[in-house]
Amino acid sequence: MARKKGKEQNNSVFEIIVVLAIVAIVAVTGQVLIHYEGGSSSGATALVSRDLITGNVVAEQAAPEETPFLDIGVKSIEVNPPSPIIGEAFEIKVNVVNNGFVKIDTPFYVQIELLPSGGDIQSTKTQAAMTKVLEPGEDSVAVFNILTVTKEGPLKIIATADSTVKLDDQNPSNNQMSKTIIINTQ
Repeated sequence: MARKKGKEQNNSVFEIIVVLAIVAIVAVTGQVLIHYEGGSSSGATALVSRDLITGNVVAEQAAPEETPFLDIGVKSIEVNPPSPIIGEAFEIKVNVVNNGFVKIDTPFYVQIELLPSGGDIQSTKTQAAMTKVLEPGEDSVAVFNILTVTKEGPLKIIATADSTVKLDDQNPSNNQMSKTIIINTQ
């Protein structure tokens, strides 16, 4: 009887060691490699099985929710020709991009402001409607045709996306960009 009791205690210790070993293997490798079977009251059996399906252990948890984040921004300003001549038309292209995680399907305005050097000439503002639906990461261009400039020298262009604040932009820091060009006489 004493021999049977000692064997049962050894089996209990063995079960604990096997369970701890399984936990350690899963923690280190991420794979279940050992098959454990509970035995009868006389003890338990642990065996390494070659015909078991092994694989990665995956914790079940909900996928993280993507936070709705709307962010429209000015990506670039292009001027063609790069150094316009007084009295001749030139083109300004403002590239806006959806930097957020949600589709922008609400029309909004892109504005440019032309600031000539010197304090005697007023700035000029004009807007273009942006009606294209922008998926996250997608961009679009607003084109402005400028017909006349009356003073030579530096001209600062300030482009603003969502100038009427129609969208609920959560990162307005990238909504504006500026570029200075030189207006020539010839």
